[in-house]
Amino acid sequence: MSASVPPSPWPPVAVEQPRVPRGTPVYTAWGWVSAWTTVAAVAVSAVTMWLMTGPMLTYVRHVVELSSVAATGTRVPPGAVFGIMFDMMPGILTASMVGTILGWALYALAIVAGYRDYVQLGRLGYPKRFHWAWSFLSPVYPIGRAVVVRRQAGSGSATMWIALGATAASLLLSFGWSFWLMFAMFDAMRAGLGTIA
Repeated sequence: MSASVPPSPWPPVAVEQPRVPRGTPVYTAWGWVSAWTTVAAVAVSAVTMWLMTGPMLTYVRHVVELSSVAATGTRVPPGAVFGIMFDMMPGILTASMVGTILGWALYALAIVAGYRDYVQLGRLGYPKRFHWAWSFLSPVYPIGRAVVVRRQAGSGSATMWIALGATAASLLLSFGWSFWLMFAMFDAMRAGLGTIA
């Protein structure tokens, strides 16, 4: 036996979304900066990956050369692999440091831009604003900002599409580079080990 809920005696109250006057700007300079930092972060990732690729492939080639020497019966010094690692480390560390420093600089810029955009939207008269603290979660602020601004002004989605596009590009770049690097390492190993026979 199911209990039915009696209808409410009060009619539903339609909550009207706050609106800004027609012609109110939907973008600020800091809003654009916030959105484009997501694109710049993808570029930094691409440069970091490019800088790391050479040293990593060189390391694999040297290790394969050592393996081919060992396969012929020649004694390989125990520290040879560590020597190769220490030769390659400066390149890998440089790439990693460049990526890290640029990444943190962009992260700080995105947070400052989110805060400044939040303040400017308040000055433009937006009664509701997406909180600037969402800038700490990198692409979230430009997306949420666009949604909240669009509800009040009827337009202003460009920052969201820029951030979503950059996020998709970042995922594709990471997966693509990882798979490419893995196959490039296998090719280098196969080519080096093929010389042993």
